[in-house]
Amino acid sequence: PNISGFTIQPATNRLTPLPGSTQALPGGAAAGPAQVGFSPDGNVLVVTEKNTNLIDTFVLDQNGVAQPGTFFSSSGATPFGFAFGHNNVAIVSNAGSGPATASLSSYTVDEDGNLNVITSALGDTQTAACWVVVPRNGHFAYTTNSGSGTISSYVVEQDGSLELLNVVAASTGGGTVPIDMALSNNSRFLYVRNGGNGTVSGFRIGADGSLTPVTTIGGVPAGAQGIAVR
Repeated sequence: PNISGFTIQPATNRLTPLPGSTQALPGGAAAGPAQVGFSPDGNVLVVTEKNTNLIDTFVLDQNGVAQPGTFFSSSGATPFGFAFGHNNVAIVSNAGSGPATASLSSYTVDEDGNLNVITSALGDTQTAACWVVVPRNGHFAYTTNSGSGTISSYVVEQDGSLELLNVVAASTGGGTVPIDMALSNNSRFLYVRNGGNGTVSGFRIGADGSLTPVTTIGGVPAGAQGIAVR
């Protein structure tokens, strides 16, 4: 597997490849890439490899072209989704190695693409942690546990370290398989795509990090992937 860079043409919104931006993932054919995303400062591209337990970083040059990647061993088994908090701290979900082994890790990401562990792998006793979101205030992190039908919440300290807040901050129900999550622009609401029954669940985020159900709608087509919220 590779990563490739593109520019968006303003007049047409078409994607145009960036010459020289394609780079191979360090894990090669076995990588099983899960998520790709930029650090908040836009200097580093991060990729999780769920099959090799690697996290890759690609430093971007002044033209936005990714340079050859560097890889780091994940501190948790099966790194999957991630989101950035304040100060370029990456919070990564680890799907684990079986039932009740899901966890969250946090790392600093510097301008040279180096990862430094802050919290190694803090478990939530749930199964198959998948997506991660961090509200704008940076105080909390949420992960979907697709094998448990739950969402776990964590406190994010100022230094990027994690504390488990609620093992089950919210439940989407048995067989729902919550996977992707997205926040509203004001970070007041959290929406989850449930791959098991074609629904989307919505929650209000409290000042204390609690989640209160506000809506569930159906009709999401089978095979849908991802969710975006405004």
